Amino acid sequence: MIRSLSIELKIIIGIILFTILIVSAERYQLSDNIVNQFIKSKKSKNNLLIDTISPIIALNISLGLEDANEEYLNQIVKQNDDLEFLELKNVNKDIIYTYIKESTKHLKKEEGDTNFCSKNIIDPISGENFGFIDLYFSDKELIEVHQKNTDTTISIFLITFILLFLFIFLIKRELKDLKVLSRDVLAYDPKLNNLSLRESKRSDEIGVIHNAIMSMVERIDLHSKDLDAINHSLEDKVKERTKELEAVNEKLKALSITDALTQLYNRRYFEQHLKDTWDMAQRKNVDMSIIMCDIDYFKHVNDTYGHAAGDIVLKIVANVMKTSIKRSTDFVARYGGEEFIIVLYDTNTNGAHELCTTIQKGIKSLGNFEAHGIKIRPITMSFGVSSIIPDTGNIPSNLVKSADFALYQAKQSGRDRIIIDD
Repeated sequence: MIRSLSIELKIIIGIILFTILIVSAERYQLSDNIVNQFIKSKKSKNNLLIDTISPIIALNISLGLEDANEEYLNQIVKQNDDLEFLELKNVNKDIIYTYIKESTKHLKKEEGDTNFCSKNIIDPISGENFGFIDLYFSDKELIEVHQKNTDTTISIFLITFILLFLFIFLIKRELKDLKVLSRDVLAYDPKLNNLSLRESKRSDEIGVIHNAIMSMVERIDLHSKDLDAINHSLEDKVKERTKELEAVNEKLKALSITDALTQLYNRRYFEQHLKDTWDMAQRKNVDMSIIMCDIDYFKHVNDTYGHAAGDIVLKIVANVMKTSIKRSTDFVARYGGEEFIIVLYDTNTNGAHELCTTIQKGIKSLGNFEAHGIKIRPITMSFGVSSIIPDTGNIPSNLVKSADFALYQAKQSGRDRIIIDD
């Protein structure tokens, strides 16, 4: 709770508590000293009086001058206005002389009482005890001392509080600028640059802090503008770089699934596509077909015309195959060397055979090939086809093996053939 208080309130509370503590302690000490000194003085006076009259009374008793004692004690009573009670007794405790002030209502004849004192009447010559004398004095003066102390304490506290409130007023006025400064600084937003402070004319610490904060805010505003400009530039660069990275990623993705020479899909991507097509055909309970095809006598092309010519032949054949498939679900990939593979979704053996015929005609229509100015005789292709409605009792690799076996049969039966594996 104390931590949530403002510095101004903490200072004010601290000053009030400290002042009250100091004034109270000092006043208590002073008042206690005054009362104690008064009591000591009163006791000394009372003891001095009884010590003075005791020898005289003893002398009069030893001389048999009882009347002189009475006259003497009456004189003592008149001279001491604060004396409220006086009593003289012999050794038998018979009252010889007594005086009670009319205003006295109650007497506290107790040992240790400030107002009461008692003494034996001793003959100074023989040492004989003649009796006792008791004196009781008024406490009016002590009450007056207490009252004066109370009045003085109240006056001191009133003056202290007046001075304290005046001091607090001055503190609040001095801290007013600091409160305004704190409020504006807490409300300051660098984006809005909404600091409403003006340069302070004060030369004290608050003025120095005020102007230092203004200078700092100006620098923050300047740096904020620079930072905003840098951020906008960075955002543009990040967007540009992001587009570049996306383009590069697309290229990398394409490269990872594409055969570099023919620009058909590669074998690794074929295996993933085969599994996806198998799962989809199994869910839909439809046919799917695999076509394995191979360029006839391709080794003779490489050996006769060179590998560069062979690469040109592969590119041309790949383009014919790519243009022959029409549906988005049809898939063609380079399986390896001069061998290609086609995956057909929702296609039976008739549809697969029709596509093989289309490719076969497209290649034959090319006639002679030409590579680096050298004419290459027309080429042909052999095809192996296998179809199935996928089920849980079979696997995709079996379909590929079946098409591969059909291709082998096409090769064995004279090439330029389309063989369907039943």
